[in-house]
Amino acid sequence: MQRTYHFAEMQPTRAEGDIFAALVSIGHRRRFASGTQVLHRGDPGTGFWLIESGHVMACRFGPEGERTLFAVLGPGDLIGELACFAGLTQQVHAITEGEASLVWIDMVQVDRLLADGPHFAKWMLSALANKLRTALDRVEGDHNLPAQARIARVLADVAKREGPELEITQQQLADYVGVSRVTAGQVLARFAADGLVERRYGRLRVVRAEALAGYSG
Repeated sequence: MQRTYHFAEMQPTRAEGDIFAALVSIGHRRRFASGTQVLHRGDPGTGFWLIESGHVMACRFGPEGERTLFAVLGPGDLIGELACFAGLTQQVHAITEGEASLVWIDMVQVDRLLADGPHFAKWMLSALANKLRTALDRVEGDHNLPAQARIARVLADVAKREGPELEITQQQLADYVGVSRVTAGQVLARFAADGLVERRYGRLRVVRAEALAGYSG
């Protein structure tokens, strides 16, 4: 099942068609068990992962172990590429969620793709520019929003991209918004009482996405 939840609204770099095939052809495939940390924040930006199957969480940990979740990425998505092209160390931790098959793309191999012609370069520049645009939109849109409004907006946006059935936990929402699991649960209970969502174990069903999108708390 394709499942890409990019809570930060910084759109994933997703490889499809000939781009996906080209990356697989130059990369090295590896399989990982659930909970494996495949990138560490601060790692040198010498390459990135292409997700062939399974899912990977992009997150950071605070000084007391608190987690900020940025994305749950799925098949076709890249993780770690932004640091590589910016000449930085890796900016997030990447942890598999369930078993996953990933393809490691070394930047030396990417240089060869870039030398082959403009197609790959145009695709990558477009993807990176879109990341910047959506990040700026998020900074503007989140300014001083209460937790209820931020959670509502996240659910509405993900439902719009992926459909109403969301395999997403209360803890994941809490990690992204920066509230406690209890607060996230209280917000979801209110949304359920208002008929905006239906709650299930480890899942949510968005019933009224438009109402959530316009929710102001």
